[in-house]
Amino acid sequence: MKYAYYAATLVFTAFYAHSVYGYATDPAFWAGEYQRVGFPTYLVSVMLVVKALGVIAVWVRKPVWLAQLAYAGFFYHTLLAVMADAALRDPIALLPAVLFVLVLVSWATQNYARRPAAAYAPRPDHPLGSRA
Repeated sequence: MKYAYYAATLVFTAFYAHSVYGYATDPAFWAGEYQRVGFPTYLVSVMLVVKALGVIAVWVRKPVWLAQLAYAGFFYHTLLAVMADAALRDPIALLPAVLFVLVLVSWATQNYARRPAAAYAPRPDHPLGSRA
């Protein structure tokens, strides 16, 4: 479980860090992509900040509630990305779907690898968490 946590977390946060870099270096391109899927272009600057802070919150994990808020943001962001790309029948929709799964794996296995434990994630010392 510990390896699953670190592998999933490393991959999904690396992707998000890379997208932050893309937003910072080529905002016009990303504004066009947001417009293509029907989202307002001002979200590029907002997402640049939110994604960067979310990646930091997941890795620093202090306070734990802030990391959990970041996981919720990543959950909804990847879910919306899957739906937006699928609505356009864009084959790139597979990428956000993979990221969605990685976010879920990272969230579900975090208490096996990190302390202090997150309140709403499965716990190894809980009867239901030990079956995972």
